[in-house]
Amino acid sequence: MSIIEKLVGVKAEKQAYRDYRKRVDVLPREYNIVLNEMQHYLWNYAGALDGSLELLYDALALFESSAAEGKHVLDVTGSDVAAFCDNLVREYQGQTYIDRGRIKLNENVRRKLEEYDGASD
Repeated sequence: MSIIEKLVGVKAEKQAYRDYRKRVDVLPREYNIVLNEMQHYLWNYAGALDGSLELLYDALALFESSAAEGKHVLDVTGSDVAAFCDNLVREYQGQTYIDRGRIKLNENVRRKLEEYDGASD
């Protein structure tokens, strides 16, 4: 990999992280607190994890949809947030790129159909 490719990759990662932070900042305060603590835990205690930003994006999407449904954050994570994080890591590490893509496809279809069904009532 050339130095240019490395620099472009780093720049893209930084932009992805900035985009992630913007979305976290507009979450309801309780979700913001928990996701920030989860990020700290994942990056400092769960060990090195390739694609940890992708895992956090997935958690962010879950939190955004749960907040929109009016759920309390601990109803999503349970009272043991560390165990929730550990389970995310286990699930994430056990999935291939294709597996994650399939899951995301199914979630997007389900969500959009629910939105469509709600709009047509």
